[in-house]
Amino acid sequence: MQFYPAGETITCRLLDLPLQRTEWIISGAQADEIIAAGFQRHQVDETRFTHAESGDSYQLARHQYLDQESGQLRYQCDDGVTLENELATRALTILAMASDGDDIIDPYDGQEDLIEGVLRHVTPHFVRIPQNLLTTAVWAARLTAWGFSIAHATFALMKEMAASGAVEQIPRYAISDAVLQVMASPRPSEFFHVLHRCGALQLISKELDALFEECDKNASQKQHDSENCLPDALRSLDRAAAETDNISTVVKTFYEALGAIADAVFNSFGLDALFKERKNNKDG
Repeated sequence: MQFYPAGETITCRLLDLPLQRTEWIISGAQADEIIAAGFQRHQVDETRFTHAESGDSYQLARHQYLDQESGQLRYQCDDGVTLENELATRALTILAMASDGDDIIDPYDGQEDLIEGVLRHVTPHFVRIPQNLLTTAVWAARLTAWGFSIAHATFALMKEMAASGAVEQIPRYAISDAVLQVMASPRPSEFFHVLHRCGALQLISKELDALFEECDKNASQKQHDSENCLPDALRSLDRAAAETDNISTVVKTFYEALGAIADAVFNSFGLDALFKERKNNKDG
């Protein structure tokens, strides 16, 4: 049984960004061995585990393959699955790295993409995992302030995914978790902007997407760059994120800035119950 720091842990280490918990990959082990060692299995994904004391995330190495009969992605976990097999399952090259002591294991040139400031997909299987839309948008929000952008080929795949209805397959909890993650990023608006540009936002929140459409329309009429157009509510969100690292405050500011469509937008992203709970606790 071997343990490797990986994924976001390596990315943040190389970019000198803060990290609350360490992400690990475990190879050469079976799930029952990991449970016997005292790890807690994830409620949704049986190949993921959490350390009871540290809260660190542990991923059992998987081999990803396409089932020719069903056309679906399948995952195999056994003693023969390698670290490199697991890294191939990652959405972006900058997340497909691990470390073995002082050595960085980087089969997909993630370090080069970090230098170039590019968010690039790892394999063509990217399109078969709907949540990769969210992952890419989250990292765009985290790194756009440092000049990162999505590779053209990757963005083309995201547009293809949105057009195919992949958004409807994303669990509601995954959407709300992604939104909460970006509330702690330097520029949360980029998450929503990316989803709007690839066509996914209109399938999640028509109300928020309409704000972008109106902004794009006004920019075109004034012969401005619609790519950088941002609705006022999203500008307020970015200002709040720049002024505080308190996620509750950022979320509240966003809610208030949305005005009449706030409830509809928050419901679309699965944040309605969370916000109401926090609001009720404050009022009480």
